[in-house]
Amino acid sequence: MSNNGTERLIDEGRRRFLSSLGGVMLGAGSATLGAESAVTRVAAQEGTPDPGERITSARRIGPRDVGAEQYHTLWAYRKRQSVETLLQDPAVNDLASDWIASFEAYDPLTNGLDAISVQGTTDLSVEGTRDGGAFDVTAVDRQVAYGLVDRTTDELVGLEITDPMNIEWERGYTAPSRRRRHEFVLGHDEVWQHLEGREWYPFVKVAEVITAYDDYPHGEVTPIAYYFKNEDSGLSLLSTFVDVSGEEFELLDVTRVDRFVRTSPMEMARAVEPTGETALGSLPVPPMTQRPQITGPQGFHNIETPPNTIEQSSWEITWQPPETEGAVVDASYDGTPVFENLGAMATPTGYDLPERNGRNTREWFFPDDSPVFSGNLLYWDIHSPTFGGPGVLGTTDHPETGDHPAGFRLRTHFHTGALPNARDFHSGHRFGPYNYYINFDFYEDGVFMPSWQRQGPGYITEYLFDPDRRDNEGPVQYYLSLWAFRPTPGGGGGVETHVFDGDEWRQPEEEVYIEGDDRTIVRFSHRTFSQRIDIPLDDYTEMVIVRPDEDEIGEATRVLDADAELDFYHPAQYVDGDRIQEQPVIAWLIFEAPIHEVPHPSGISTFTALGEFHLSGY
Repeated sequence: MSNNGTERLIDEGRRRFLSSLGGVMLGAGSATLGAESAVTRVAAQEGTPDPGERITSARRIGPRDVGAEQYHTLWAYRKRQSVETLLQDPAVNDLASDWIASFEAYDPLTNGLDAISVQGTTDLSVEGTRDGGAFDVTAVDRQVAYGLVDRTTDELVGLEITDPMNIEWERGYTAPSRRRRHEFVLGHDEVWQHLEGREWYPFVKVAEVITAYDDYPHGEVTPIAYYFKNEDSGLSLLSTFVDVSGEEFELLDVTRVDRFVRTSPMEMARAVEPTGETALGSLPVPPMTQRPQITGPQGFHNIETPPNTIEQSSWEITWQPPETEGAVVDASYDGTPVFENLGAMATPTGYDLPERNGRNTREWFFPDDSPVFSGNLLYWDIHSPTFGGPGVLGTTDHPETGDHPAGFRLRTHFHTGALPNARDFHSGHRFGPYNYYINFDFYEDGVFMPSWQRQGPGYITEYLFDPDRRDNEGPVQYYLSLWAFRPTPGGGGGVETHVFDGDEWRQPEEEVYIEGDDRTIVRFSHRTFSQRIDIPLDDYTEMVIVRPDEDEIGEATRVLDADAELDFYHPAQYVDGDRIQEQPVIAWLIFEAPIHEVPHPSGISTFTALGEFHLSGY
């Protein structure tokens, strides 16, 4: 591509992204209204028993309440089991069996309880035309079933079903640049034959600015999709990919998708045999704080925005609201700096990967050391409050126990690609967008634990259920979670970097890419201070340590700095020989998510990636 063509792509890509945020925000008023008008306190329904102390004193579990391994297991296994338990109630089963789209949420609680919810809709109605380009979408009769499950007996101890409510949102392509793309796609018979004469509406996950496809690099191919009511009155989607890099567009692929997740509550309900009489009305209504946080009030997010500065458990943290890289956190411990600008910069999500064959993530994902992905499709997902959001949910206290000192969590959540407040995603229209928790857990003994949790689905079912979409023999889907921060042990500047390889400590003089194992530790210290930060790695964790550069992500802002965005593919690309000892550095912590190792990887199970920072000398 010529330099002029590249400049045009960068400029247009940035404008399109900003314009897409504006288009999404057109519906934000009504989107927010739904959550604000929903009840935020749960009154006991007439005739139901009050929740006892076991329920009202239960709190959300942190990673040190049960240990890292058990924490992984809770989210991977208990979520699925809790959904099954809830669906075995006849009233819930009868409700969920009639849905055409559904969504589930989970939070493990103390006191041996699991908080679970399933929600869904029975129909879809759309007002809009192909020529008009504006579509008013209604997901009909959304209801939520909330349950509390005893983790030992797998019995319900709390239950409620909400009244039905219609959920509305807007989608469209009235802007000239969007209209041109949709008119091009809809002009193909293999697309229009699925939509003509049916209820349908357009969906665009995000533009080419965060996409790589097949042999096309970052920034040349965009996904365009259409939801429609199919011949069986169910909900389906048409997934397409379009090369938009030149003056003339090219349609690269069209796939019909009938299942948005590998295992959905509505499919499980139809396969589960209800047991006995319903417990509805005879069990307590789950209180708001004992419901899944992302579905608490009528299926919307339960958000209690904390102050931007939090002083608790010997920590002082300041968080900045997300732009495209999630919440960004500065932290001090006992009044002394620890790190600055820590955030989850990107979640690369790859599909149809080749076999790994012992390679590190840069070599595996980008074997040519360029922004061309080795598999079929890659999204460098952003974490934005306006492109799915919502962002910061609130804080959770971790009281001191026999297993750990006191602490707290700053919790954030992102549905990358969904509408604000996830009106569409939480109504079961969830093919394409994602479902991430990004958490920051701080403890009084100087331990900080960043965590990333993925609940899908993305595009996985397109590749799972259509053999023609697979060209490679590796994982169907694989995630990376890329965190960046400036270590400031004791103060800014003069940072020394040490790496323990299992046998001895060494000090790399230049920028470095570290492949982790369970013996590797990275230490940041200061030449004149006593404070140290130790970060143990493992087989699924890597680290990149580089000097700050205003033209590189980490200093530049994802998507909004378009040149840096289109050049970006992996933090290791920034390793180019600069000296790092006694210099300010940016450390990239890379979590891997081998979701193919988790049962039911799309939707029902949650994959957790968990890190640890250990402070000493403070």
